[in-house]
Amino acid sequence: MTFQDHMRRMGARALESFPEALRPQIYVVSFRIWRNDSFDDRHPYLAIGYNTEDELRRVPAGQRDPDPDEARWNYAWWPLDEITGVIGHDPADPTGAALHTAEVKELGLWYEDDGGDEGEADDDDDDEVSVRNELLELHFDEACIDLARHLHSSGRITEILGRPVPIVLFDMYRAGYEETLTEAANPPEVVADYLAWCREEEAEEAGEAEAGEAA
Repeated sequence: MTFQDHMRRMGARALESFPEALRPQIYVVSFRIWRNDSFDDRHPYLAIGYNTEDELRRVPAGQRDPDPDEARWNYAWWPLDEITGVIGHDPADPTGAALHTAEVKELGLWYEDDGGDEGEADDDDDDEVSVRNELLELHFDEACIDLARHLHSSGRITEILGRPVPIVLFDMYRAGYEETLTEAANPPEVVADYLAWCREEEAEEAGEAEAGEAA
């Protein structure tokens, strides 16, 4: 079994575990990318969750205004309990951890920690580790994007939830990158509302920056 096969199998299983009573109210599936061992890009995992219309209505109205879409699309407002599925380097998925490690080693992306106890690290070694971390990050991003696309193209999202639902990918360590990941992971028509909100936020931030410079 490849890591891709494992991701697809576990991703479908996570969707199947969504409570049936909540499925009609689920308007977004969340793909939270994180890492075991703090920020070690050799040990990433994907946590799959969702948000519902009922949960959205629990956000106090005063905190939703003046932008009613803020609570809908900003993952900071979502519960993120993610009990339905964790894939990769997490104690709940030893198979995924082993498959991911084997794959990145085969690709030549893995590296071992420097065992030295004294002295400063070599600058060349630091540069190489930085490059490998970037490639490891990209590799796992692509695996998560592939999973999201597969859940759409295979019809599993529609089959389980009764309709297409956007899958929003994000990494709290890389705030602001979620738009790029999410756009790549979903059919355009499914993610149009989310992307429209992102671009409105960007336009508002740009306007505020220009106003600050003018002042």
